[in-house]
Amino acid sequence: KCQENYYSYVLINMSSNNPLPPLSTLPRSIYPPSAYPPPSHFETTLTYPALLIPARRTGEIQKQLQELVFQEPKRKRVYALEEGVDYSKEDLETSYGENKTSRYNPSLERKLVLTRLGPCDDNNSQYIDRVFQDSRIQSLLHSAKSNSEETTSTSPPGKNLIRTSSIRLPSSPYNLLTVDQVLRYLLPTTKEESNIRDPVIEEIPSSFEVAGHIAHVNLREEALPYKYLIGKAILEKNQSKIRVVVNKIGNIENEFRTFPMEILAGEGLDLDEVDRLCACDANPKYGQNSEESTVQFKIGPEHESLMQVELKEHGCRFQLDFAKVYWNSRLQGEHGRLVKQIVEDAARKCSNDHQNQTSPTSIRECIVADAMAGVGPFAVPLTSALAPHYHETPIVCHANDLN
Repeated sequence: KCQENYYSYVLINMSSNNPLPPLSTLPRSIYPPSAYPPPSHFETTLTYPALLIPARRTGEIQKQLQELVFQEPKRKRVYALEEGVDYSKEDLETSYGENKTSRYNPSLERKLVLTRLGPCDDNNSQYIDRVFQDSRIQSLLHSAKSNSEETTSTSPPGKNLIRTSSIRLPSSPYNLLTVDQVLRYLLPTTKEESNIRDPVIEEIPSSFEVAGHIAHVNLREEALPYKYLIGKAILEKNQSKIRVVVNKIGNIENEFRTFPMEILAGEGLDLDEVDRLCACDANPKYGQNSEESTVQFKIGPEHESLMQVELKEHGCRFQLDFAKVYWNSRLQGEHGRLVKQIVEDAARKCSNDHQNQTSPTSIRECIVADAMAGVGPFAVPLTSALAPHYHETPIVCHANDLN
């Protein structure tokens, strides 16, 4: 039986450690687009791992830890100790007894915020993040303990000069979060974060290829239950340039080097129909790839205009049907390298011809045969009249392909 108000169902079943209900409670073991939480769900107060360090060594330790240090735009990473909430008076009383105010000076220490590697929701008093297991931090933590006779010590007697700590900070506003940060909030990356029997996402699928207004992902099997959430995150964080997000659902198995795709977000996706199909109880088993157990909106003839993209590479403009021809934006560097190599070889040939002048009818062109040209990422830059080498280094390119 189809659920009419799926999002209300999501809110009711939302656990404290995960904004999504267990997959086992969903009719088709897949989250529909309506399960995507509103921006307010991403704006909360989180516990971040931190180190209590001597103020005078702040710059030195930040440089030593580098990428382990908290890094978010427009956010502080170093706080005065008074701004923390975990270094309580009880801790000081335990360490100092009656003389707790005679030695300790909080102005001589700073709280350095570290990158979170643990779950999003945690108990502040028992918070231990995996970042503390890093060898660089372990080396700092095992440094010499403060001497109780030293009057210049900034830490409690008998404790390390550098200690583990934590700090409660508001999360970044949703509009400042990256795709990776949004997906780390949504997807279970550890067994502690995932619900029982739910797959753990070992690698956050936040990377994607861009071809014009199309974002193309290649999701692994464990990420498929979250595919519509992943698509929406990519779309919302790239609305200025992306109109549709597609996912590869098959291998390149034909002579045209094309592959089947489905729409995950954006134009061409019927959100109401996706919600309806995801809410209908078909009793599928997770991991099956049969037509009956999957929800897919495949790219078809009705999406022909949507698949027409325009993109630029090496000063040339290409217009193509992304569903009918092979294009890989990640090969841009290789395209440029080969074009440069061919132009340099052609320039040397022309220079030798000018010097030798063996015959007035000597062929001075460099002839290139591109038997599998695709849409011409080699042929077009080599022969473009706007290319810098066009009038100095003549190149003739014979290009061919099936599509």
